Amino acid sequence: MSVLVSSSVFSGLVSVGFSGSRSPSPAAAALSALLPLVPSGVRVSVGCARGVDSLCRSFFAGSASLLVFSVASGLFGSGRSAFARRSSRCVLSVAAGSRGLLVALPSAPVCPAGVRPSRSFFGAGSGSWGSVAFALGRGRRVLLWLPSGSRPPAWSGVSWSSAGALGSGGCWWLGVPVPVPAQLSLF
Repeated sequence: MSVLVSSSVFSGLVSVGFSGSRSPSPAAAALSALLPLVPSGVRVSVGCARGVDSLCRSFFAGSASLLVFSVASGLFGSGRSAFARRSSRCVLSVAAGSRGLLVALPSAPVCPAGVRPSRSFFGAGSGSWGSVAFALGRGRRVLLWLPSGSRPPAWSGVSWSSAGALGSGGCWWLGVPVPVPAQLSLF
């Protein structure tokens, strides 16, 4: 039995969002094993791209709780920035704290330089890593899949723990935002 199956990662969820590679071949098995663990009735938020988004849309097709964020809708403007706005809205639709979870399967195992948890979206060309950083910066938990031998970024204010190897070829990591200790003033 996987650590994920017996853990509390999915208990108490009201919403879950998905973000990931447009060509998720190494992660497809892990995602396929994870999707049936999402409790029924939980609001599912996902984008409009192929790959991870498409797998999730297909799995939850017909569900009244499926919420698809589509750039083609025109609601997010036009150009490349529309994709960042779409990703931001998808992340913000996920409940903060233990009631929500963003599941991310980025194509690159290493986060781009300069991307870190923030209340503003910035992905340096990687929408998945931008979504991970934005989610953590906005108080959301993140379940991150990385290939074997990879580790999540060592970000201040984020506690990562291994959440098991559901599927093959990689590992799930649970990222939880933690308060950064404030420096006391000497004056």
